[in-house]
Amino acid sequence: MPKKILFVCTGNTCRSPMAEGLLKKMAQEHQLPVEVQSAGLAAFAGVPAAPEAVEACRERGVDLSTHQTQPLGKTLVVESDLILTMTDKHKEMILKKMPALGEKVSMFSEYAGAGIEDIDDPVGQPVEVYRKVLDQMQGYLTKSLEKLRAG
Repeated sequence: MPKKILFVCTGNTCRSPMAEGLLKKMAQEHQLPVEVQSAGLAAFAGVPAAPEAVEACRERGVDLSTHQTQPLGKTLVVESDLILTMTDKHKEMILKKMPALGEKVSMFSEYAGAGIEDIDDPVGQPVEVYRKVLDQMQGYLTKSLEKLRAG
């Protein structure tokens, strides 16, 4: 059965959909049995990804053109096997509301073995900033491949 992974950021228009798209692409390339979704702690449902996120991802062969935001909800959280947050604050907010999730919530950087390192929000920044965020995420995902493969 595929492992269900959920990426969480604030608005679900930049970081978490970019991470979702990258992991879906890498999972396909490396035959990883995962299902990947993303959500935002302060997201409204049905908003498209930021145009800069779409552009930066398209350059890497990841299509975010049909992404629609979704707020983080209880069902999503309960059904996920692993919840990866973009910042320490995101992790803290989730665990404050649902302390029982402690085992499956981790900062993206922590999971990758890179310590406590926030992924800064590129919203409103030029596309170059989005590219840097993608580089950071790609590094974390590359470091996480074996861990994800092991389940």
